[in-house]
Amino acid sequence: MGESLVGAAYLVAGIVGWVVQPRYRAGPLLAGVGALWLLTKFGPAPPVIGSAWAAVLGHWLITFPTGRAETTVRRAGVGVVYAALVVAAIEPLAGLAVGGAAVVAVQVIRWRGSAAARRRVFSPVTLTGLVAVVTVLGLKPVAADPTAEALLQVAFGLVPAGYLAGLFHRRMRRGAVADLVVRLGDVQANGIEAELAATLRDPALRVGYWAGDRYVDLAGREVQVPEGGATRVDRAGERLAVLVHDPVLFEEPELIEAACAAAGLALWNERLAADLRLRIRQAREATEAERRRIERDLHDGVQQRLLSIPMTLSLAEASRDPAPLIREARHALLAVLGDLRALTQGIHPPVLTERGLAGAVAELAALSPVPVRVTARVGDLPPEVETVAYYVVAEGLANVSKHAGATEAVVRVVTAGGVLSVEIRDDGVGGADTTRGTGLRGLAERVAVCGGTFHVDDRAGTVVRAVLPCG
Repeated sequence: MGESLVGAAYLVAGIVGWVVQPRYRAGPLLAGVGALWLLTKFGPAPPVIGSAWAAVLGHWLITFPTGRAETTVRRAGVGVVYAALVVAAIEPLAGLAVGGAAVVAVQVIRWRGSAAARRRVFSPVTLTGLVAVVTVLGLKPVAADPTAEALLQVAFGLVPAGYLAGLFHRRMRRGAVADLVVRLGDVQANGIEAELAATLRDPALRVGYWAGDRYVDLAGREVQVPEGGATRVDRAGERLAVLVHDPVLFEEPELIEAACAAAGLALWNERLAADLRLRIRQAREATEAERRRIERDLHDGVQQRLLSIPMTLSLAEASRDPAPLIREARHALLAVLGDLRALTQGIHPPVLTERGLAGAVAELAALSPVPVRVTARVGDLPPEVETVAYYVVAEGLANVSKHAGATEAVVRVVTAGGVLSVEIRDDGVGGADTTRGTGLRGLAERVAVCGGTFHVDDRAGTVVRAVLPCG
């Protein structure tokens, strides 16, 4: 009677799990354990079939909770468990020992894998499964003893009970996710990460917000996204954020999905704050870089020339023929004016004030050694947008001349739909990379500060494209 109750418990628990979690294979596997158990106990079966329920149970324990052998270690463990059936056909106790050792070894590896995995090992399911495996390995040799037989049945019966308790526990955790929506209404501006970490029970969880072309934290610092250890959060088809978490959480996709859905609006609000902080950070860095450039140019160029002028005039005063020295001082002064003019062009190009963006772009094209076709349709634009667009075209054409080996370039500067699109295309060799050098990377930062997007495509020639909001 006891053996039939144990088999029925596996069968019922497996069916319940199948209904509650249809995407997982854990329910069907556990139901298979129950069916094979009952078939073995109440009908004659060959030794291999008689041990099949134990192999399926080992498969279930190794691959819990999804029922899928998703890693090399788990696939190897499942393979050993089923290979133990062959050993069991010759020597049942040896086959049982091999399969049990594989189950224990995989669980130990999972336990050492991550902090979340350590918690999972002591969940009702895994704990009862390990108790059952150890009990069988210890008592099976003396299973003829009534006490040992009773303990074996109790140990086996704990597994489906632990599984049902685990299902109930997961329902409770999803209830905690529902409470997350309420808690987020009162959480501080930087508290979403802590709330998600507490809800998902992963203290190392980090949130990265999509800003421009990277994920950043609330301070604007870049967040590294490891492969196989993050979940992307989208909202209305738009990339919103990423959760960097323990890979073990992938075994509970419904929990992650529910948490992301619950925190979606709050993440959206924090993403706006993170994006603003990133732009402020980039603006500070760009301002500091510009300040250092001006300081360096003044020190290395203008200051040295200015110091030479008084010295030259002093020599002229003491000279019988001061005219050549005065001419030299005049030339030096004109050179200083040229340096100052070039320096101020780096701040705001005078040609923009004189001719506007369309005229400035036409002048850049005329000065380029590579033939350039220009399309420019622009209206009134904010000064900062004009300046950034001008530098995008200037740097793009400079790269065409220096590196592209092109025979022709095309520049399009067009305003439409409240944005200014700037595109420089050439038929050269390609190879542009925003991660190398400072020119394109500096442009990308300038464009980002204005709230725009910057992209370089070098698959066929090179295309530099920037989109800047005009509002």
